[in-house]
Amino acid sequence: MKTFVQTRASFLETLAQLRRLDGHGRVTQALRVMKERETGKLCYQAEEDLSQPELSLLKDMLGGRKSMWETYKQQCREGLPIW
Repeated sequence: MKTFVQTRASFLETLAQLRRLDGHGRVTQALRVMKERETGKLCYQAEEDLSQPELSLLKDMLGGRKSMWETYKQQCREGLPIW
C-alpha cells in the first residue's frame, strides 16, 4: 500500500515520461500506449490505497482532469487479456 506522497511521485514521474513520448513513429506510439496503460494502473492503485480526500487532492494536483483519469483507466482495461 503506497502513501499519498509515494503515489503522487509515481504519477508525476509517469506523466513526465508521457510528455516526453511525443511523436508519430510506430515505436513512440507503442511506448505511449504502454505508458498510458501504466498510468491507468496507477489510477486504480490510487483508488485502492488512498482515502477519498487524498484521492481528490491527487486529482486536483494532477490538473483535476477527471476525463483524463478515466481515459487512463480505460487504456489499462483495454490492455488486459480476455479469457
